[in-house]
Amino acid sequence: MTQFLLVLCGLPASGKSALADAIQVEMDSGVEIVRTDDWRDDKYYTDWKPEKEKPVRQAALEKTRSLVASGKSVIHDDTNYYASMRHELLDVAVENACAFAIVHVTTPLTTALKWNRERENSRIPDSVIKDIFEKFDNPGRRYLWDNAEYEVDMENQDLRTVADEIAQMLEVLEPATKPKPRAVTSTEFERLDTELRLLVSEFLQEHPELRGNREVSIIRRNVLRSASECEIPVKGVSERLLAELNKLL
Repeated sequence: MTQFLLVLCGLPASGKSALADAIQVEMDSGVEIVRTDDWRDDKYYTDWKPEKEKPVRQAALEKTRSLVASGKSVIHDDTNYYASMRHELLDVAVENACAFAIVHVTTPLTTALKWNRERENSRIPDSVIKDIFEKFDNPGRRYLWDNAEYEVDMENQDLRTVADEIAQMLEVLEPATKPKPRAVTSTEFERLDTELRLLVSEFLQEHPELRGNREVSIIRRNVLRSASECEIPVKGVSERLLAELNKLL
């Protein structure tokens, strides 16, 4: 199995830590979990200020860098709510030629607030969770490297099933490489992304048997990447996507 760095992102109290534990058990291969909560305690949130987060995140980043450099596969368990936070971790993966993947835990704000209030220990002020929700940079919104390989709402999911699917995904990932710069404008990129998502939706309506097939989203991302880097003509992007999707039939 290729060494990997798996980045979890999502709201506090959204189920990330339970998911990290389940993936670690499923992988059964000495996978390490780095949790930013290991540098926090109950007192940390009694007088919470944004500036208190920087040393915590830096400590977790350095521990992740050290583990990955030593050859360990790592699950980074944090909110990772800014693309810049996720990019720091991508750099670690690229530097060490290991696979990189983002899992976006999309559990809704209302559920995260409810679960947080039900915690016996380490409850977070509602205001902190709401603030992160307002600032959250959804993966893939601006950068291709930032696309989530897997999205999951933990409210109505079987934990073991999700962990198994993520473990299977990790087993086939290739080592990360430095992202190429986009050769199209941000406006053109967003238009292409919207167009391809619409085409995929229409394709799946015609071929419902392919719903849930990970190859569909992989093909969409690969075609979008090729178009944004001008490896295929922008005008021919729809035709390329449909041609690749039809190979799955």
